[in-house]
Amino acid sequence: MTMTTIQGFEGELVHPSLDIKNGVLVIGFRYRFNQKEEKKIFFIAHDGTVRISEDDSFEAQGIRYFVDAKKRMLARLEDRWGLTDAKTFLDAQTNTIASCYPKPNELFSEIINLLKRFIELEEETDYALVAAWITGTYFFPLFSAYPFLHIKAPKRSGKSQLLGLLRQLCFNAVKARPSLAALSDTVDSLRGTYLIDQADSIGRKGNEDLLDILADSYKKGGGKRRVVEFSKDKARSVTEFETYAPKAFASIKELPEDLRDRCLIVSLMRSAKNFPDANEGDELWKRMRGKLYRHLIDSFTNLESFYILKKAESKTNEAMIGRHLELWLPLEAILTNCGMSPEKIIAARQRFLSWYGFAEYEPSEIEEAVVVALRKQFENGASDAVFSPQDIAELIPDDLFPASKTPAQRASSVGWVVKKFNLATDKLSRSGKGNRYRFEKTKVEKVWGRYFASSPTSPTQELPRLDE
Repeated sequence: MTMTTIQGFEGELVHPSLDIKNGVLVIGFRYRFNQKEEKKIFFIAHDGTVRISEDDSFEAQGIRYFVDAKKRMLARLEDRWGLTDAKTFLDAQTNTIASCYPKPNELFSEIINLLKRFIELEEETDYALVAAWITGTYFFPLFSAYPFLHIKAPKRSGKSQLLGLLRQLCFNAVKARPSLAALSDTVDSLRGTYLIDQADSIGRKGNEDLLDILADSYKKGGGKRRVVEFSKDKARSVTEFETYAPKAFASIKELPEDLRDRCLIVSLMRSAKNFPDANEGDELWKRMRGKLYRHLIDSFTNLESFYILKKAESKTNEAMIGRHLELWLPLEAILTNCGMSPEKIIAARQRFLSWYGFAEYEPSEIEEAVVVALRKQFENGASDAVFSPQDIAELIPDDLFPASKTPAQRASSVGWVVKKFNLATDKLSRSGKGNRYRFEKTKVEKVWGRYFASSPTSPTQELPRLDE
């Protein structure tokens, strides 16, 4: 029998546009080398030093890193940072990067003042939250999850103006239509901030695949898109595209349910002031992006330490749990790194939670009625029971269903609620009334406590029991 050896890949793959691994930062650009040729260039920072390289591989801290370029198109250095500023930054290096950066608190204040110059937000704390979110678009590979930003406001309230600011300030930001192709191009190639105006359209019929991917793309490794490609000889291969990156949505209405509770919300009101436009070619934006790049190079190790510390502290504090905790922690780490006082961070967290609570999913009347009907069935002391969706539908008042729905459609609606909230413990064999499910009192009560207990008491509380 022939023995073979398994040989693993020795090294680390890094994304060409932005990556942070093992205390090593990589930022990639393309630039015009001469009239006919473009070149790629990578800024590599670790252990307090920074250097540039044009090679697709490099060594740092005894590890070999390989740039996973594929067909990815990098951002143009002349457009995002500017050749002059980048050269000035590099010329100032004497093998150390400690003295070449604005202090984090000064840069943070500069971003806030810039926001106030171009947009009016509801509260002072909102400026700090938006500034933290903008800053975080440069650091997001450090985080296990990053919140979406939802700009929600009526028409002519400044949504497009704020999106314009984000386009100028955020990392590799691109404003594009909501489509799978645009998502792949922006995120997989650029690791860029994906900006969507008129995001009300995302929930329309036909966008189900896009919505599914977006909903999962707030987490590292989530929402990957797979595309089947065919070569010239008709060989088939599957290409995978990343979708985890910062995303901002502007809309008049609420976002679809699956996106709402993944957002930091910014609510705008129509201002009486006339604000200047965020002009595309203004050198101001290149200077600000240059400062943010330098801040990234200077602070990525400190910010990672704060993030790890905040995650550890959260395990002993149950004031925040679950998704809203994982979305808040990056913002808290950024605010801490920027020198914000504990009192102001607490105020920012309360503001975040107030809007997050507003965005959380609110069960519909029919969903509440289904759970109430099930709870009613356990009042006789039983610990479990078997019902079909039709059984449950017959207990719910007619006026909670659209008048046009048939009994079969009503049962289907109830069945959907059962599946959505994972109310059933087991699915049993069919009966004359369709599918049957076994329900346990403890599980139904847990769902009630997590999703419905804070709801106002409604007439559905008076539903009868099946044995009455």
